Amino acid sequence: MEDLNITHCVASYECGADHCLKPDSFMHYCQEAAETHASRNNLGYEWGASNNLIWVEVQGDFRFLRRPQWKEEITIRSNTGKASALQARRFVELQDKEGHVLAQADLLWVLIDVNTRRPMPFKRLTNGINIPEACPAIIDQELEPATEFIRTESAGFTAPRRDVDFNGHINNSAYLTWVLDTLPEDMAPAAAPARVRINFKKETFAGQPIRIEHHLAAGKQTRHTVTSDGELRAELIIVWE
Repeated sequence: MEDLNITHCVASYECGADHCLKPDSFMHYCQEAAETHASRNNLGYEWGASNNLIWVEVQGDFRFLRRPQWKEEITIRSNTGKASALQARRFVELQDKEGHVLAQADLLWVLIDVNTRRPMPFKRLTNGINIPEACPAIIDQELEPATEFIRTESAGFTAPRRDVDFNGHINNSAYLTWVLDTLPEDMAPAAAPARVRINFKKETFAGQPIRIEHHLAAGKQTRHTVTSDGELRAELIIVWE
C-alpha cells in the first residue's frame, strides 16, 4: 500500500494550556489516519460494517519528540501491514514543515466479528481483500517497564457517555485522558509524557464503574491499570519528559 500523507493545521481544541498538542489528540490523529488509509484501500469502516467486522486497536506505543504548537502545519504519515495471522501493525508519524519527526506511533489492530466479539483471522477474509505481509515497527527503542514502585494512588468514577465512540464502546483515547485527569500532580515526574504504551484488554461501556491504580516508579516512569468490575480493561506505561 502507498503511504497516507495528510497536511493538517493544529487546532486550539487539540492543545493544552501550553499551546502544544495534547497526547490524546495525537491518539485521535492515529485513529483518523487509520480509518482514512483503510478506506482508501477498501478496508475501512463501511467495508467492515458490510461484513459484520470492526477494527479494534489492541496496543499502542506512542513517542513524542516535540509536540507541535497551535496553528502549526504538520504532515500525518501512515501505512499498515500484517504483524501476525491475527494482527495488523500500523505506523503513524507526525512531521513539521521541514520534515523533522515530531511524534511516532506503532499500533496493533485486530478485526473483530461483531456477532461473536472474537478476532477474525486474515486468511478468512474474502472479496479479494489483501493486507501487505509486513509493516516494520517505526519505534525501535524498547520500553522497559518498571517493576518496583515507591507510591500508589487510586481513583474511581463512572465511565461517561461522552467517551463512547460509534463502535458503541469507550474510545481508546479516553483511557489516557482518564489517567492524566486522575493522576495526582505530585506523581507526574515532569510536565508531559514523552512515551506512552497502552495495552487494551477488554471493552468498556458507558455507565460501568472504573477504578484506576496509579503507580510511581523511581525516575520518570508511571504505570496505570484501568479496571471495571474486577476485570482489567487497559494498562498504561508513561515515561515523562
